Amino acid sequence: MKYILRTFILLFFFNCSAYEYTTQSPYFKGTSAEYDYEIFLQYSQIGCKSLLRIKNNSSKSKSTYIELTAYDGNDTNVDMTNYIIKLGSNEVAERTSYFTRVDYCSNVKKLRISIKGYWK
Repeated sequence: MKYILRTFILLFFFNCSAYEYTTQSPYFKGTSAEYDYEIFLQYSQIGCKSLLRIKNNSSKSKSTYIELTAYDGNDTNVDMTNYIIKLGSNEVAERTSYFTRVDYCSNVKKLRISIKGYWK
């Protein structure tokens, strides 16, 4: 009886402590010109960390200049960051940058993205 009770307690413990991992969904997602992009925001010690995942859908453009502008709830420009990324056709790239003047990512209510592709 003692072993049966111990077995049920262990089974109950292992069943309750199961953790299912779900991937983080992007805060901002869209398509601009020949590019699909996703932007993830995470808290960091130096501000709000932005992770950009971008896919080049064009066969022409080779490098890209991307500018992200963050706005608060009052539509006030609070910070800006930029990326220069070299991408081939149908290639996906991830880059990280920081909004250093934003203390918490929850303060960012809107993002404006500007993407310019260059052909060389």
